[in-house]
Amino acid sequence: MTVAVLGAGAWGTTLATILARDGGRDVVLWARDPAQAADMGARRENRKYLAGIRIPDQVEVTAELKRGLACDDLIVAAPSHGIRALRDRLRPLRAEQRLLSATKGLADDGRRMSQLWAEALAPGRVAVLSGPNISREIAAGLPAPTVVASVDAATARHFQEIVGTRMFRVYTNPDVVGVELCGALKNIVALGAGAIDGMGYGENAKAGFVTRGLAEIARYSFGEGANPLTVAGLAGFGDLIATCTSKFSRNRMVGELLAKGVPLAEIPDRLGGQVAEGIATAEATFQAASRRGVSMPITEQTHLVLSEAKPIRQAMRDLMDREQGEEVAGPLAEISVLLQAFAAAQREEKAPAAKRP
Repeated sequence: MTVAVLGAGAWGTTLATILARDGGRDVVLWARDPAQAADMGARRENRKYLAGIRIPDQVEVTAELKRGLACDDLIVAAPSHGIRALRDRLRPLRAEQRLLSATKGLADDGRRMSQLWAEALAPGRVAVLSGPNISREIAAGLPAPTVVASVDAATARHFQEIVGTRMFRVYTNPDVVGVELCGALKNIVALGAGAIDGMGYGENAKAGFVTRGLAEIARYSFGEGANPLTVAGLAGFGDLIATCTSKFSRNRMVGELLAKGVPLAEIPDRLGGQVAEGIATAEATFQAASRRGVSMPITEQTHLVLSEAKPIRQAMRDLMDREQGEEVAGPLAEISVLLQAFAAAQREEKAPAAKRP
């Protein structure tokens, strides 16, 4: 069985590498740029996005999309802004194929990636991958966990077996909505966390900001039907911590650069052409939250900084100047729900098997 990874950025190259190197699978890695594909195939290295990591010989690097389409399983690691076009190029997909979306972003209308892919393939044949997954660490063979979610348990287990390796531990989850929203929205919070680093506001400010950010993710996700335990788990809290603290996090880096006075238009060059999903996700989420009446002050201020050139220090001051209130009854009410759900799950896990339904 062959697996195609569509998208040869850092994350796509990482997934192709560990599937071949650690999972012993034959992999087709599709790159949109023929010159990049030729260079990666000849040098066995993605010099642009993942320098220093060898691409195994079992990985066929190609710019021919039909080679990927011939595979049984598709893993999509392309940026969110290109998913619609890629989906249309892949149509029609074979009914027996399965697709794993590894894109952590939202469409410009606020839709999740699985919703876009469900227009080309039955929802039960689609899964999503998300978690605390810093690509360079995983490519280097360091241990990491992740989550695969699908409305179909068999599809989730299928990709759990394909993607999981000795150093990449995969958990399944039926909560597609929660896993996808957590993976996308945490990038907005990471922008602010990076800005706090860039302004030198300290660890207290950053810890408070990230906690408030988790409450905001929960508020939006709960409104869309997400399971509280998902937000408190690897795809939620775990991914948020990794993205807000890692030196390899592109979204955190964008916030830091903005705080240091680098113009937004110059940041793509600073990232070496890589995409920071939080920029587009902030706008899509702000618009969607406004339509749905969801209070998201961090997202709103991020939108003002990115889209209306509001000074980033003023945005931080405005967040600090918001009306003070009770913690649990106010901004952290969602965290209380998370903790209650987590406590209930722990009680269930410790209960004798005979007492479980």
